[in-house]
Order: sequence, then C-alpha cells, then structure tokens
Amino acid sequence: MRPARPGVRATNAAAVLAAIRREGPLSRAAIGEHTALSMPTVSRQVAVLIELGLLREFPELVPVGAIGRPRVPIHLDDTRYAACGVHIGVSTITYGLADLRGTLLDSEEIPTPSGSAEDVLAHIAGKVRAFLRRWSRRRVLGIGLATGGLVDAERGLLDHDRLGWHRVPAADLLRRATGHPVHLDGHVAAMANAELLFGWGPRVSSLLYFYAREVVGVALSVDGKLHRGPGGGGSVAHLPIGGDTRCPCGATGCLEATVADRTVAERAVRDGVVAEPDIRLVRQAARAGEPRAEQLLADRATALGRAVGLLRDAFNPDRVVLGGQAITDQAERLPDLLRAYSATTTLPGADIVSVTRFGATLQATAACTGLLNRLFDNPLDLLETAKVSTTDDKHARKAPTR
Repeated sequence: MRPARPGVRATNAAAVLAAIRREGPLSRAAIGEHTALSMPTVSRQVAVLIELGLLREFPELVPVGAIGRPRVPIHLDDTRYAACGVHIGVSTITYGLADLRGTLLDSEEIPTPSGSAEDVLAHIAGKVRAFLRRWSRRRVLGIGLATGGLVDAERGLLDHDRLGWHRVPAADLLRRATGHPVHLDGHVAAMANAELLFGWGPRVSSLLYFYAREVVGVALSVDGKLHRGPGGGGSVAHLPIGGDTRCPCGATGCLEATVADRTVAERAVRDGVVAEPDIRLVRQAARAGEPRAEQLLADRATALGRAVGLLRDAFNPDRVVLGGQAITDQAERLPDLLRAYSATTTLPGADIVSVTRFGATLQATAACTGLLNRLFDNPLDLLETAKVSTTDDKHARKAPTR
C-alpha cells in the first residue's frame, strides 16, 4: 500500500482545494462534508496547504456570538502566489498575471512580431521577464502558454500554420528563456478551463464553450472535465454555415472564413467603408451609423448565431458560453446572434446561452488559468516543479502586494 500513498495524498489535497475554491470560505467540518473525507484527513490536508501558503484561516469571519468551539473559516490565500499567462495570437500577444482566485492582477499586449518561432519566443520571454520584475513580491508558479494551431500539450510542441510554425518546442524554449515551468495548451481549451474554474463550470454538468475572433473554436466539458480527443481538440473552422466567402480549403461558407475579423475588415475595405482592413475601424464606422458597416457586423453576428445553434443541437449541453472579441467587443450585435441561434436550434429550452464574464481580459486570464488548473489538480506536484519554498519568513507573509 505504501506506493499508493503519494497518489492518495495528492488526491485528497486536490479535493480540499476544489471544495474551498467552489464553496469557500469553509470550516474544517464543512470541508469534510463537501469532500466526504474524515476529519483527521481534512485537518492534515488543511495544515499542509496552509504551510504551503495556498490556504489561510480567516478568524475575522467567525460569526459574532457563535456558540461552542469556533469553526474558523478557511479560504484560498490569494496574496502570495500568482500564475503568469501568455497568449500568442496571430496579430497580438497578451501576457498577464492572475492570483489563485483567477483575478487578473495586470496584463499587457504587444503586436505579434515577425520572424522565426525561436526569435518570437525569445522576444516574448524578454517582455515577460521585465513584466514579472514589477511583481517581485509574488511567487510565480509558472507560465501558462496558450495559442491557436495544433498543440501537443504533453510534449510541449506547437504547429501553427498562420504563424508558419511547425513542430516548435514552444514550452521548452519559453522555459529555458524565463526559468519558469511552462504549460502549453490550445487557447480555446484554456478559455474553456477559465470558465470551468471561475465561471459557469461549477454550476452545470456539461458546458459547450464557443470562441470567435480571428479564429473560431469550441470546447466541450462534461462533469468538470474537458473532452480531449486524439491529437487535442476538434475543429469547427470548416463548419458549413452558408454564404459566398471562399475558404482557403476551396469551399465556400466555412465558418471561420466567414466570420473572422480579417474577412469582415477586408470586405469593408472593398465596399469603401474603411480605408484599412482593421476590424476596429469597422466597429467605429458602425457605431457612427455607417449603414454598410452595420450590415457587415450584423451579417457576421447572424452567421455566428447559426453556428451556435447547430453546435448546440449536436452536443445538447446544459449551458453554452460565448467568448472572444467577435462577440464581446460588439455587444450591440448580440441580439442578432441570439435571433439567429433561436431560429436555428431545434431543441427545447433554448435559453441556455451566456456571454463569458471575462470580456477583454479573456486571453490573459485563460492563459493564466491553464496553470491554475494544474495547480488545483495536483498542488503538491506543481509547487515542487516550480521549486517554490514551502516556508517563508513572517516579513514576506505580511509584505504588501501590488
């Protein structure tokens, strides 16, 4: 039985963290009720997690006048550790830092530089190192790296046709350049994980996450776990939704080619709406009352709504969550999307669609959350990998954080 103990210990630690993350603050007795662990086991795990700095007691939350032995609430300690995240997009790179409750502490954006994968990742590493120096009082657990393309998370390899990257050891390159452990994941999976941990995930048994910006993607979770098929996630880029936009695959009416930022912006240039193929200019023109700009964005919202309806019928989840700037940055077009969705779905109970609460912080938060997900699944392993000390002096514990 001895070889199984580390696994049991890690599982119990993760169970305690999960209960507190979802329901906290909780007393030790309440943790036992939520996890079905014995009180001695709960007490041991809480003691270890407090010593590690992941949890702390909140005696100020004990109800005034409570009868009997006070049950001191326990909650996440969000003052010591942080997870860094880097999102690599086709046109923009976003990096940020989040605490254990998924709150984004800070983030920055830079244009995606041209050049080889090695040069781009070295450039990112330099920016991230400078960024983290401003947060020296935080103990950084590592870096979550999220991006589009074909991701081999287990080996840390990335294929990204839009960037011209093929079998790039992205995780290892960034790890060596920053000195931090790096967890690579697909960006839609990372965004869905953010929703699972800090959004709708704890409230439903199945969730379909739909993302649209420059690329489109979906992720399905069941009982709090993302479905990952062979080779990673699936693709809805070529979902046929109708229309005359030609896709690089040779067909017309593919979802991604129809709704991508670049498609809408380029069409606006051809129609004389804007001078440059920039989706931000198209949105500005629409808000200024330019009819053709309004129509282009309405058409995209309608196409997105049809896609959401088709996918909802295919997967039949408890909840559909929409994310990505193609949706959140044009909230005034949401009624167009929802009308098309309602007209397309054939299943009863269509009122299950929500927009993510992360908004413009989505990319940075999602990248950070990929690492937090690993922490919550196996806190002891990640802290050891990150070579973070399990003890600290009183001054560091009480030091103010940014």
